[in-house]
Amino acid sequence: MRIFPSRKNKRLEARLVHEAQLVQADNAVSKVLPVEERATVQSREQLQVGQMRGRIWLCLCAFMIVFSGLSLRLADLTIIGSGKPEELQVRSAQAPQDQRPLILDRNLNRLAMNQEVIGAGIITRDVWDAASTARQLVAVFPQMDEQALKQRLLDRKYIPLTDSLTEDAYQKLAALGLPGVEFSTTVKRVYPQGAQAAHVLGYTVPGRGGVAGLEKVVDQTADREPLVSSLDIRVQQILEEELWRTSNEFSAVAAWGVILDVTTGEVIAMASLPEFNPNEPGESNVSSWRNRAMYDVYELGSAFKILTAASALEAGVTDTVRQYDVRHPLQVRNRVISDYHPKGGYMTLSEIMQHSSNIGMARIALDLGADTLALYLKALGLTAPLSTELPEQRAPLLPARWGEVETATISYGHGIAVTPLQLAAAISATINGGDYIKPTFLQRGKPDDEDKTALFSAETSATMRLMLRKVITDGTGRNADVPGYYVIGKTATADKPSPYGGYKQDERLSSFVGAFPGYDPKYLVLVSFDEPQPTAETYGYATAGVVAAPAFRRIVSRSAPLLGIQPVADDLAFAQFMSAFRERQEIRLALAPQGAVSQHTDVPPDEVAKLLAELGP
Repeated sequence: MRIFPSRKNKRLEARLVHEAQLVQADNAVSKVLPVEERATVQSREQLQVGQMRGRIWLCLCAFMIVFSGLSLRLADLTIIGSGKPEELQVRSAQAPQDQRPLILDRNLNRLAMNQEVIGAGIITRDVWDAASTARQLVAVFPQMDEQALKQRLLDRKYIPLTDSLTEDAYQKLAALGLPGVEFSTTVKRVYPQGAQAAHVLGYTVPGRGGVAGLEKVVDQTADREPLVSSLDIRVQQILEEELWRTSNEFSAVAAWGVILDVTTGEVIAMASLPEFNPNEPGESNVSSWRNRAMYDVYELGSAFKILTAASALEAGVTDTVRQYDVRHPLQVRNRVISDYHPKGGYMTLSEIMQHSSNIGMARIALDLGADTLALYLKALGLTAPLSTELPEQRAPLLPARWGEVETATISYGHGIAVTPLQLAAAISATINGGDYIKPTFLQRGKPDDEDKTALFSAETSATMRLMLRKVITDGTGRNADVPGYYVIGKTATADKPSPYGGYKQDERLSSFVGAFPGYDPKYLVLVSFDEPQPTAETYGYATAGVVAAPAFRRIVSRSAPLLGIQPVADDLAFAQFMSAFRERQEIRLALAPQGAVSQHTDVPPDEVAKLLAELGP
């Protein structure tokens, strides 16, 4: 019976056999070769033996280095890591990613941040009992199918459970101590405000970075300092809550809103419904990702009357005393223009605004002319995509030609489609003293000269504020009034265009755009509701006056105190409304030759008296 030799004996035996072969070869060479050549062969063989021994020592040294490193790592895990036996040791799945900077609101509240999270997965080859493991995992993750999970465990492929465990799930899973379950740490982008301001913030995709909103802006800046946005998360919450409230009340299919600082161009809040949660964007429908206030274009109806009126006043083609015939529908070539609620008779510009007369505004636009109206709309940023820091932008839909029909219909918001933010920025210029200010989503305070363009005079702007106040006191916007703030604004009910031409009679957009405080505007609010349905409480109506105006009122009453704006007494509001006229007249009188009477005052005394009477309580 033969005994199997050990590895050491085998190596000794092989070495003896190799040496014997060398001796035999040497003897054979000695017999054949001369003495000189025999010496050369022996030297070459000795060199080869030396090289072989060097390679062996090199491999041995490399092996010892690797073995030593593994030993040190093992000691670190078993000795150093065991210093906290009560804590489960968590394996780092990847090196920390490049730290994205914080995104903050204007009050330095966190909107987007980085957070280390614990994930979990299963190394199936280490699982002892697939059925038992599946049963225990379903107790922690009830949304999982036990039989499907069991089958996956038997497939012997790695199973990722989640990349972000809650604290409760982590504790439960760790307590089970299941073989094969591993934990990993990753750095994840999180949004502590949830779905609030989601369309402005955007979201990130691992490996791609920001794909929308301010997250895209972060990728385009080398600065790693926190990004301070123009948003106020408190006001943002109010805007979203009121949009939801009204949408539910009137069963609207969508809604959007913008709150803009008219003196700086800063976007204080912006919302689109339906919304999505940027922490889990994949759980929402793709249509929820759209920033409707920035990327969608709409025919926003009578809100355009504000722009037409301001342009006509500035161009000098109308004033506040001229009257227009609105007794009958207006025929413009092949188009007949009528009013939704005909009042008849003759109307001033202020009355046309109060009662939202399409006929009267079309007559004013025809006096203004197509070319002049187009120039004003261009200066107001309504004929090209609105460029802001956010990547989302959309070109407006303009008429192919600007003839008489197009001029008449555009005057009241039909035949031209723009984004809600574009319209908000344009209307701000008519009430803030006359400056068009490019909107921004970053906190900037006073706008730079290149972001501001003077378009309207102080008198035109003051006149617009007075007329828009009359819309609230004596017109279609009564439901928007907020005591003490003297809000100004305009209703806008627009039929939705049909893809087959014309307009749908049973589908509409109900909007309200207004500002507060009306005597010295600081903030503009635009809210719109897509296809609101009539209710019994509104007696079958779903127009802007009963849908959007009350939403505007609630937004202002809730947000104004947070923004530091308090109600004022009537006499102070009255003086502020008239200050622009009085200052202008004082300048005119001071510049006139001594003893002479000015032949041109922008607002004659009798007209001032009329405006004072129209202001209302």
